[in-house]
Amino acid sequence: MTSTPVHTLVHIGAGNGSQLPEYEIMAPARLVLIEPLPTHANSLRRLAASQLNAQVWEQAISCRHNNQPATLTEFNLSEASSLHQPSGLLQLYPGIKTLRQHQVQTQTPAAMMATLNLPKNETHRLVVEANGEETAIMQELAQLGLLQQFKQVQLALPATPLYINEQHTEQLPQQLQDCHFELMQENTDDPDIHVQLWQFNQHSYQREQQQHKLTATIKEQEQHLAQLTAQLQQEQTRHAAASNNADALTSQVTDLKKRNAESDQKLTTLQQSLGEAEALQAQTQKETAALKEQCKTAEQAQQAAQDQLNLLQQSLAEAQAQLASSEDELTKYKSYFQNRKKQHEAAEQQIVELTQQLNSANEQIHQLTTQLQQQQQAGSKLGELEQKMEQLFASQAEQLRQNTNALGQHVTKMHAGSNRQWQATLAVQHSLSFGEQPLQFSDTSISPELAQHLITLVQNNNYDLIIEFGSGHSTSLLARALLSQNKRWQGNGQLALQNGEPQTQLMPSEHDLPKRVISFEHNKSYHQQTQQSLQQQGLSQIVELVHAPLVNCTFSPEHLFYDCEPKLQQLANLLQNEEKHILVLVDGPSAEPTAHSRTPALPALLNHFARHRLDVVLDDHHRDSEQQSAEQWRKQLAERSLGFKEHIWAGDKSALLLSINS
Repeated sequence: MTSTPVHTLVHIGAGNGSQLPEYEIMAPARLVLIEPLPTHANSLRRLAASQLNAQVWEQAISCRHNNQPATLTEFNLSEASSLHQPSGLLQLYPGIKTLRQHQVQTQTPAAMMATLNLPKNETHRLVVEANGEETAIMQELAQLGLLQQFKQVQLALPATPLYINEQHTEQLPQQLQDCHFELMQENTDDPDIHVQLWQFNQHSYQREQQQHKLTATIKEQEQHLAQLTAQLQQEQTRHAAASNNADALTSQVTDLKKRNAESDQKLTTLQQSLGEAEALQAQTQKETAALKEQCKTAEQAQQAAQDQLNLLQQSLAEAQAQLASSEDELTKYKSYFQNRKKQHEAAEQQIVELTQQLNSANEQIHQLTTQLQQQQQAGSKLGELEQKMEQLFASQAEQLRQNTNALGQHVTKMHAGSNRQWQATLAVQHSLSFGEQPLQFSDTSISPELAQHLITLVQNNNYDLIIEFGSGHSTSLLARALLSQNKRWQGNGQLALQNGEPQTQLMPSEHDLPKRVISFEHNKSYHQQTQQSLQQQGLSQIVELVHAPLVNCTFSPEHLFYDCEPKLQQLANLLQNEEKHILVLVDGPSAEPTAHSRTPALPALLNHFARHRLDVVLDDHHRDSEQQSAEQWRKQLAERSLGFKEHIWAGDKSALLLSINS
């Protein structure tokens, strides 16, 4: 940036207006924003509406379409949209896809400059971010002599060609230097797109113009001197001819003397003109010497800059040496952490073995419980079975206590988080009935700590409905917790059995909801696997597992999300006359399809349940993507004037709880 006021700022490819705050600080007298993408152009009009000096041109600057309409290809990465088809862009962004194509108006650089009609003796700035057209635009402006109307030029140049028919940028720096531009800044924070700032050198341009003018003057004087010399030679020839013919032309002597006098006078005049030309040539030589002195001074300044560059290169070499040393230390740390990881994996293997022992003990307990029920029905041997169960419980508890104590110190030293996970797993298993299949937790499922928090929420709140984005072990957990709460309502510690399967009839809803837990799953294979697991556990009566493939969101086009709109609309119709309490778990989709893939969850809910009390739980809040989604949710709630409270559950995989309308 420069302190010189900018009169006209022209931005080719202004995008969605991310640089408008910077332009407001520069305060140009005239701001021209050129953007062909309709959505970005509309956004620019809204953002620049408050600036009276701002203009938005919805068109593309192109050197090959001769001011005629052209096809603009829009990608899911909107800032990469271009009049050219992609080439290297596909390798740079493997997931990029074409969304749609638009017919846009184009204008050549020459036509653009004619429309701008930039005033002279003012400072103007040009910013070029035209995907695939940068080099062609700059070359045409330079060839037409129009580039010098800008004092500053900012270019966004790709490191490698990204589009088909894109002109290479290798010769562009030399062309800019030939037009008397100097590279002032270059930002390479993005290794794929380099941003360069070029400054027009007015003094260099004026020196070249003066040198051209002086050269033309010298040539003109030399031509004039040659003409005078030719005329002098002609007069001398005529004078000699007149002297040789004096005897034959005696009658014309008087006339010849008169003409000779005139010739002498002309000769004197020519000699004076020759003296003046020689004086002018001497003056020209002095000015040439002065220019040579200026060039010498410029060469000295260039040598000083070269010396400074050498110092910078020496500093860079020292920094590279320090970087190499740091990389050696990093290698040592990586080796250290790999050893720690192996020790941690060994500890996790021991935990798996203990879990298997616990599962085996639970199976034995289930068998003994079945025997106890049979004995109770027969009315005999009850005391013996109770004694066996107490002995088995005591034996298993002692075995678990001994194994846990033996492993506790080692696990605590290796990884404190693993101990918390194990303790949370025991707490969750204790909260469920011993006769049910225990839940298995993994890196891809919810953490045991979050499972314990969800059970507490369900047990402490009378939720009318539970909605889940992303099925799995959490689906079984929520259903079991709901059954456990229902048993407390009925005042019965036993769950009725029919044909060996638990009966899951919950208290009826006022609106006769078909299911109390609604879970959306986009993966067909995982949907079938979860459905089978729910049927085996006898939970399918209260859980509706909806296969919802990922589709483009109408309210968030840049994201893919579950095809859940029809089901949410159906539930909203059932609850439209009441204010209900709803628990929502957002544990999907995963981050693989698109970044921030869970962001659309809250807008989808608010479109249908904004009047209800919502407890929204966002899993994996420790990740940057989920934290950015949470920040978007806070802004959306503020825009809707919806009150909310938030709480973060800490742990290896933290979670965020938003209580809306509470």
